[in-house]
Amino acid sequence: MEAEEIKIFTDSQLVASQLSGEYQTKDKRLTEYLTLIKERLARFKESEVKHVPIEHNSRADILSKLASTSKRKGGNQSLIQETLSKPSIEKTSE
Repeated sequence: MEAEEIKIFTDSQLVASQLSGEYQTKDKRLTEYLTLIKERLARFKESEVKHVPIEHNSRADILSKLASTSKRKGGNQSLIQETLSKPSIEKTSE
């Protein structure tokens, strides 16, 4: 069973605006990330990326915890967070 919709909350106005197309992405590495994110979001029937200002971030934290513990038809949901020490997109030699 796969998820059909996704809602993403970010405190980064830049990320939210780049995903919506309001801002351009000029940095090559960020462009690679943006392309990857758009490819992943296209797998869902519906997707939403919402900017949550930093002063309201505690609410976003609560929402993420709620989403990770709530039960839906078909089982539990999970929220996994990982801190990376280096970029996850590496340059490949052509």
